[in-house]
Amino acid sequence: MKHQIIIQPKGLSFEADEHETILDAAAKVGIKMLKSCDNGICEICRATLLTGNIDTPQGPFDAQHPEVNPILPCVSKAKSNLILEQKKVLAPGEINIQHIAFQISSVTELTGGTYQVDLLAPAGKLPQFHAGQYLELLIEGGEYPFTIASAPGTRELQLHLGVNPDNQSSVDILNYLQNNLTVRIRLPKGNVYMCAESQPYNIHDPLVFIVAGTGFAQAKSMIEAQLQHQHSALFLYWINKEAKGFYSELPKQWAKEGLVKYRALAPDNTGCEFYSDKKVQQLMSEEFPDLSQVRVVSCGSPNLVYKVLEGLEDKGLDEKQMMSDVFAYAPRPKK
Repeated sequence: MKHQIIIQPKGLSFEADEHETILDAAAKVGIKMLKSCDNGICEICRATLLTGNIDTPQGPFDAQHPEVNPILPCVSKAKSNLILEQKKVLAPGEINIQHIAFQISSVTELTGGTYQVDLLAPAGKLPQFHAGQYLELLIEGGEYPFTIASAPGTRELQLHLGVNPDNQSSVDILNYLQNNLTVRIRLPKGNVYMCAESQPYNIHDPLVFIVAGTGFAQAKSMIEAQLQHQHSALFLYWINKEAKGFYSELPKQWAKEGLVKYRALAPDNTGCEFYSDKKVQQLMSEEFPDLSQVRVVSCGSPNLVYKVLEGLEDKGLDEKQMMSDVFAYAPRPKK
């Protein structure tokens, strides 16, 4: 018989069979509890039973028993629906925040006021993150978010820094990175990523990236990760107002090798293939007569992201099929 278990304060929910431990049942659905043993000796997995009945090596207990808490999920089994409290549990795909001092390997000027920043983590400190997430540079009391432009799995990280002379903050960040050997970083942040552990997906279904400016960094990280998984249907629409905004030749290389279908979207006077952001939805509807299996990642201004979303909804896309960091900091305007 299975029972529902809810872990507060995160509200994580899963089912457990009466014959398996709570910890094992959580692990089956990707929920990670602290664990160091399997026999209740280390007690690192301890939690508080708020409601329900459990079976333990010491016998059965209910939440009202004065000696029930703390319980040990590694040796406890559910005998009813349970509500537990455990603050350090990780949801499927969730990664603990890390604070790492990175070496600044190089700062390279590209085009259009964009700089490529290459960073190196200390030996033995492999940064953990999902492709598509961002980090925060911790500089002189400030916290500056930047999307990670490289795929996970190595000590090297890459950032794309857009510098505008009218934006003193961007100038100060560039000066710091050019004149220091290391920078402190907090990562990972952000809910825009694809992780089989928490979001099962088919590598043959179309995955479309619609980005503007340095939003290409997020697409680059995710595309590189998806290519490692042999994703066979990747599409990139990169929008810029000027030709110099296309600061990387990598999309052309992907397209040439048949790895990604790439469209450069810019006003016709830039000399690029001309499609305006208003026509993204038209291009996609031509490419995909049926949008039901398409997933979209969009990175740009809130105005651009919501304009594209509205256009695609008119073509049959559901909002749940699109991911964007914009959704977290700029809620959709009410009609």
